[in-house]
Amino acid sequence: MSDRGGGSVFRIGFTVLDRQIVDADGDNVGKVDDVEFEWREGEPPTMTALVSDTAALGPRIAGRLGRSWEVLLGRLRPSDEEPTLIRSEDVERFAPSTVLSIPAPSGMRPMETWVAEHIICRIPGGRR
Repeated sequence: MSDRGGGSVFRIGFTVLDRQIVDADGDNVGKVDDVEFEWREGEPPTMTALVSDTAALGPRIAGRLGRSWEVLLGRLRPSDEEPTLIRSEDVERFAPSTVLSIPAPSGMRPMETWVAEHIICRIPGGRR
């Protein structure tokens, strides 16, 4: 962050996006794929949550590749799964990794869980 004219400048693209998320137990639990903001009339935007999910990547990729990614994940993932939101209040610090003050939220890795349950477990020795 830098100070310019009494306000802070926080570079989200450099400091937050695509950074490793480490929970309070010290486990790597994913990466930050997107950020949610709250917009109020007459106030600067406020970062309210971090989004961690492979489905959040599709809208960030332009063109046919992004749409293909969204369609593929829409077919693979359970329809009731939503991207994992991490409240900004639960973040202890952002750099160099995003460190949480709480254990990892449940459902942090829906695609990895689905692949483990439906593909890896079918491979001989995959249940170890």
